[in-house]
Amino acid sequence: MRLPIRTLARLVAVYLGVLLVIVLVAGASSNKIAWEYTHEAVLHIRESNPAFYAELERNATREGLTVEQYYHRILTKAKGVRTDNLLLMGIDLLRKSFDYYRENPKYDFAHVIKVTLAVMGLAMLLTIFLGLFLGFKLANGRFLGTVEGLARFFNGLPSWWIGAVLIAVFAVELGVFPIAGLRSTPPKEGFEDFLDVLWHLVLPVTTLVFVYVWEFVVTVAHEVRNELGKPYVFTERAKGLPEGLIYRKHVLRNVSIVLSSFTIQKFVEMFTDYIVIDVLFGLGGLGTLLRASFVRTIVPAIGVVVRFDYRLFFVVTLSIATITFLFSLLLELTKGLLDPRVS
Repeated sequence: MRLPIRTLARLVAVYLGVLLVIVLVAGASSNKIAWEYTHEAVLHIRESNPAFYAELERNATREGLTVEQYYHRILTKAKGVRTDNLLLMGIDLLRKSFDYYRENPKYDFAHVIKVTLAVMGLAMLLTIFLGLFLGFKLANGRFLGTVEGLARFFNGLPSWWIGAVLIAVFAVELGVFPIAGLRSTPPKEGFEDFLDVLWHLVLPVTTLVFVYVWEFVVTVAHEVRNELGKPYVFTERAKGLPEGLIYRKHVLRNVSIVLSSFTIQKFVEMFTDYIVIDVLFGLGGLGTLLRASFVRTIVPAIGVVVRFDYRLFFVVTLSIATITFLFSLLLELTKGLLDPRVS
């Protein structure tokens, strides 16, 4: 197999473009937050320490700057932050953010990534498997139109609504599955703990599969129907090859090539729904961390005040972009194995 160099280069270019956008936005956010902090600090100094404020004002006037500009320059210079380049500011913010959360015992990013990959991996594998199985069964069946209707129906429903219905039926009414969380209390040990985690993942994974499996079924069914009408299939049948062998050796291979490109697109869409499902079921993955980046504080005189934890937000965003890139890279390499023409 030769590597699909052009396709991989495009993927890398897209990832670097996304990374550049994240870095620039992080730099702009860092700059904005620094100015907001400077403004609040200057106001506080003016009210609590008029003598120091007067000294700042004299120094700022001497250099032709406002007090805020002068104090902002002092603060950034003291912290070793460059303010003349958004790219460098963004890189500095991301580096410090990763260092901060690596040392912070409150956040275990290794565990968070494992949870995310487990849920997304199981959901995608089940979706592909069911899509192939049902797609082959319905390729020449009369129920394909019904499945197309289901695909449009579930595509229009929000994933959180399906998850809420599954919780209401199977967790609340029937009590078959747990409502939320990743483990029982108290936690089990050994293989029982593994089974317990799988038991907790049934409803969130089922929610994602329910949303996306119908489109996979329709796509596979139409591709199988197209392949069965091609000359090479009639030739293989004329040679007396068994129908099952034709399906496995030729049709499945060609359908998988098309399905790999479709899977990349749907994986990105599924990640958006996963973030919602992660919060809904309290799984503790990247969706939970993304929600935690919007800190809610109750202020009696005002109400609920939402603050933005920019460090956590950009770390989670970069993690999502990297996982999506690596998955797309893996699928493109798989496509190269299935079809040498890709390279």
